[in-house]
Amino acid sequence: MAGFFRAPDRRQRYLLPVDMMDWLPSGDIVHWVVDAVELMDLSAFEAEHRVGGAGQVPFAPKVLLALLIYAYSQGVRSSRKIERLCERDAGYRFIVGEQ
Repeated sequence: MAGFFRAPDRRQRYLLPVDMMDWLPSGDIVHWVVDAVELMDLSAFEAEHRVGGAGQVPFAPKVLLALLIYAYSQGVRSSRKIERLCERDAGYRFIVGEQ
C-alpha cells in the first residue's frame, strides 16, 4: 500500500491530448453526429445567411446543427446549458472546435 495520496498537477500544460480526435473514444456518438451532418446539403441555409458586417463571425450552419443534434441526443434542450457545456464538456468542445 502506498504511503501517500495522489494529487493532481493543475498547472500542467495539456490535460487533454493535443489532437481533438483523441479526446473521445472512436465509437462515441459525437463522431457519428459530426460525420452525418457533414454529409448533409445545407447550402440553402448558407445562402440565406449574411456573412460580413458588424459583430463576430458566425458559426457555420453545420456546426450549429451538429451541436443541436448532439445536445438533444444527450437530453439537453436549454441553449444556456448548451453554451456552458461548450466550455466544459469534451464532446461539445469537439463539435465547436474550442471556439
